[in-house]
Amino acid sequence: MNLRWTIGAVVLAGILALAMFVYMQPGGQQTRQFESLPWQVEVLDRQHTRVLGITLGETTMADLMGRLPVPEIRMFEDPDGTRSVEAYYVNARIEPFETNLILRPDLDEADLDRIEAGTTSERPMPSGARRYGLDDDTLASLGNVPVVEMSYIPRARWDADLLRRHFGEPAERMQIDSNHAYWLYPDRGVAVLLPDRGRPTMHYTTQERWSRVEQRLQEEGRRRLGEEDHRAETP
Repeated sequence: MNLRWTIGAVVLAGILALAMFVYMQPGGQQTRQFESLPWQVEVLDRQHTRVLGITLGETTMADLMGRLPVPEIRMFEDPDGTRSVEAYYVNARIEPFETNLILRPDLDEADLDRIEAGTTSERPMPSGARRYGLDDDTLASLGNVPVVEMSYIPRARWDADLLRRHFGEPAERMQIDSNHAYWLYPDRGVAVLLPDRGRPTMHYTTQERWSRVEQRLQEEGRRRLGEEDHRAETP
């Protein structure tokens, strides 16, 4: 009797293991359904877009505590004087993918003046921009500011065919240098930076902010193309 029970238990364990294996495989009879995939973008209204479980225009960094790693938050100033604040999350896990994530809170010029007054360090960047550290009070105050832009950098290498399959054909392609182009999806507030080699970067924003984000990308493209042309002309 004990032997029969032992054999039965082993057989049952094998059946369960096989069922779990089939369930976890892409070609199995059942697949797990995810609701926070990078191409699942829901425009709620002009001020709010939901993607990756984050509602741009509403979700704050404080709302994401415990769900994402602790971010590194810095202020940046471009050579033309444009300022921004970015929260950088390394190795964030948003099922089923791992990613690096950059969030931009909704800040006006007065907010940026106040934040700049609370900087603690300064470091030049290769691009000519400057990066600033922020004091504890400033960091705490940023926790409850809604996020309005997000950049998603997957750890996996996604090629053009995979992006086209999930996002569809872009409304426009914007070449920014010989190795990089943006695929633009204005109806969803999505811009995908696609390199010839390496990992793409997916930018998301609300419909309300799309025009200024697109303008920023165009300016970046003109600058990078100009730098490339200058290098080509230099003997």
